[in-house]
Amino acid sequence: QYQNAFDPKRLQNWNVPSGYKERPTKLEGFTQIVANNRGHLLPGVPRSATSPWGTFLGTWDMPKSIPPCPPTSLTARSAKAADKILAAQQRSKLNTASNG
Repeated sequence: QYQNAFDPKRLQNWNVPSGYKERPTKLEGFTQIVANNRGHLLPGVPRSATSPWGTFLGTWDMPKSIPPCPPTSLTARSAKAADKILAAQQRSKLNTASNG
């Protein structure tokens, strides 16, 4: 009695199931250890001189608005609009951040 509720015709689920591999593919490369068991960086691992967290930007540090992507052509814009776009890109904190 309850089996019909899960029938694909009743669910209107007519998708053909996607194929899958029998076994996952093997990953290439290796993991490079940068810290010891206590969490301290190993000698020889480069560290940032400005901040231990690198250039990570948290939510509160990000600009109020994300700057537009670089335009491929500024010919359709007025000179004032083109200057505004270029200035917004140059002063953005996101240019130097690497949030990985």
